Amino acid sequence: MEPTDSKKEAARKILVYFFGIHAESWPINERVIDKIGEMLLKERQCAKVIDALPRPGTLDKGYIKSQLRNNARRLAGGEHSYDVCRSAIKYGWERVVHPASQGP
Repeated sequence: MEPTDSKKEAARKILVYFFGIHAESWPINERVIDKIGEMLLKERQCAKVIDALPRPGTLDKGYIKSQLRNNARRLAGGEHSYDVCRSAIKYGWERVVHPASQGP
C-alpha cells in the first residue's frame, strides 16, 4: 500500500532532520515508513537513557532531588532529541533506511 502524501511529507521531514538535505530525494515507501518507526523508537530509548543520567554538580541530597525534578520536567516536556542520539541514529540507521527507499 502506497503511503499518503501527508505521510510522505512527514517522513521526508524526519529523514532530512536526521540524515541531512540529501535525504530529501529518497523515495518514500512503506518500508521506509516502517524503518523510520524503528529508528524513532531507538532515538527515544537513547533520550530516556540520557535523561536518567545525573547532571554535573556536587552529589548531595539537594542536588539529587533537583535532578529528579529536572528529569521529570524533561520527560514531561515531550519531544526533543539530544545531539548524541541524533548522531547515533544518523550513523547507525542511514544504511538501513536509504536502501529501504530503493524498493523491495
